[in-house]
Amino acid sequence: MVDGTSDDDIIRKRAFRISDKLDLGDLVDDSQFVKEKVSEEEVKDIDDAIGEVFDPFVRVKVPGSVEKDGSVKTAPETDVVTDIATEGERGINWVLMGTMILVYSAIGFQIGFVFDPLVATISLILLASIGFFLGERWSKDRRLRILGITWIIISMKVLYGLSIELQRWGIIGVEGLGALLLVTVGLNIVASYRYEHDAIAAQSTLVLLAVGSTAGSLYGQEGVAFMILISTILMHILAAHRKSGNLAALGIASSNLWIGMHAITDGFEIGELRVLALDKPLLLFVLMLITTGMNAGMATRFAREENW
Repeated sequence: MVDGTSDDDIIRKRAFRISDKLDLGDLVDDSQFVKEKVSEEEVKDIDDAIGEVFDPFVRVKVPGSVEKDGSVKTAPETDVVTDIATEGERGINWVLMGTMILVYSAIGFQIGFVFDPLVATISLILLASIGFFLGERWSKDRRLRILGITWIIISMKVLYGLSIELQRWGIIGVEGLGALLLVTVGLNIVASYRYEHDAIAAQSTLVLLAVGSTAGSLYGQEGVAFMILISTILMHILAAHRKSGNLAALGIASSNLWIGMHAITDGFEIGELRVLALDKPLLLFVLMLITTGMNAGMATRFAREENW
């Protein structure tokens, strides 16, 4: 060759120019574009109708499973003793919470009857403030959260009691009592959102029905039916906004029981709470029809939820 270039180089360059395609296989790593072949042994049998098919001859290793030699390589997450202890502790916590609420409510009730209105008002506000302080402090601790929630519930009950006592002392009238209870219910709902617990919001549902019965009694049976309907709507709105099946179930049960109480009794009074009998068949039928429809809608919405 004249220029010292070999025949192989010339042939290679000419073949490259003539070729109509470019093979980049040697330049690009195609391992990431190639799907790995899955062996048939690793593919589980899945039936479209009944789901995954159980194979009794395949051992599925889970935490706590016993090997062939009798050893346990991974400890189980929980055992029977731990589960029983956990459930027992949870039950004791709820019992203590209920006991604390009753005792603190009894103290507030006694203060309202023994002391003068001014001293009793200051004392009840002080008790509620202490409860809110303890609830704010302990609800942030995961281990003491249930105790903090209990104090918030207790404080709200003290405020409800103070509202009723103000009307009994003659400081406010029945209309003022209804307005003050509605304000307290609003504070109750705000507290339930702040501390993210349905137990706080649960007591507001019952108070709403009580307010509805008392306020509606001023306008006769039609007023009672209308206020019960409004209270039920507010309860369901709260449950839907919080996405709480527990509150929805409580609203359904309490609304039906409350209407039944008005229907089967001749009317009675408990303190400032006045329950007026609903003895008009057409009014009772319309109220039950609308309430049952709303309750059915809420039940359909939350039927598949975990907290239902």
